[in-house]
Amino acid sequence: MNNVSPLLSTRLVSMGISSVKSSDEGKRSYENSRNSYMVYPEDIGPSDDAFHGSKKHVAAEWWYFDAIFDNGYSVHVGFRTFSRKNFGLVSPMIEIYSEGNLEAKASGFYPFNVFKTSKNTPVLKLFDKPVVKFDYRRFVERKEWAYRVSMKMKDCEVNLYFVGTSKGWKIETEAESWIVPLPKALVTGEIKFKGECMRVEGVGYHDHNWNYTLLTVMNYGRGWYWGRINTKKFTIVWANILRKSYRWEPLAVISQEKGGFVVVNPDAVFFECNGFVRSHGRRIPTCFKLKIDDKTGSTPVQADVVMRAKNVHYESVAVLLPYFRYHVETKGVIRVGSKKERIKGVQIMESLSLG
Repeated sequence: MNNVSPLLSTRLVSMGISSVKSSDEGKRSYENSRNSYMVYPEDIGPSDDAFHGSKKHVAAEWWYFDAIFDNGYSVHVGFRTFSRKNFGLVSPMIEIYSEGNLEAKASGFYPFNVFKTSKNTPVLKLFDKPVVKFDYRRFVERKEWAYRVSMKMKDCEVNLYFVGTSKGWKIETEAESWIVPLPKALVTGEIKFKGECMRVEGVGYHDHNWNYTLLTVMNYGRGWYWGRINTKKFTIVWANILRKSYRWEPLAVISQEKGGFVVVNPDAVFFECNGFVRSHGRRIPTCFKLKIDDKTGSTPVQADVVMRAKNVHYESVAVLLPYFRYHVETKGVIRVGSKKERIKGVQIMESLSLG
């Protein structure tokens, strides 16, 4: 999730905690042993992934797509808006990797008047050309979430089709909001860069964040690690958030292939970083360990995963904030209920520091 926010501290919640109470927004929530106030995920509809905008403050909103292809290439396609009412900027981006090494990148900023969208369905247009378009017909006929992502910038171009294979969800608060329509997706299409055109197939992910202002950053965390891990039957979306009190909070949620999601008790998630090296003036980890041992809910969940950095791509977010995108080799095991799977392969994760 490119530029994920501290909303992750409210995103992933537990079904097995007794101290459930109602929030000010009327949504179900609970307070865990770390005294973290968390809100339950909700079902989603197409309008949740549409443009939301902001009337009160200048706010950031972004759609994030990534995919890891069978031929060793991977891609990130992003579309960001910075706006208040009908004024602002939009920023599309394409990043193409080979074996985790950045091969090509194209991005830009454009005035808000060249951007067209909808508040009813997910569609983003730049200069009247669709960049992201939700396949509403497929949704009506098959109840499947699918997107056409088509973008051309400088010498980079993508034309990709994402079809979701697991149930999406959302969390909304007064401070910010997050939807994961595609925890896991099958991706097909073409990528073009440096004069080369390549047919690709692989596995992808899509999420969307909105209502992010300076107050969001000031009132929540100081940074985070985020990632996801795919197997044939499961996807783990995980995070480790550094709160303003300098307390780390590890979290995770499990999506099931062709099914729903299992919400993990945050107190049963353990995250560890080691193998630190110097990179771009900062000390960053190169090895990560994720453990889950949750027997509190109706579906027990266990996982033990090691993620080792294969390649790390650095860039700055909002000019000053250091952002690292990792391609990591994963190895481990996951068990959900009576189903067990080995974990092995390359995945994408990230870290961001807010200072």
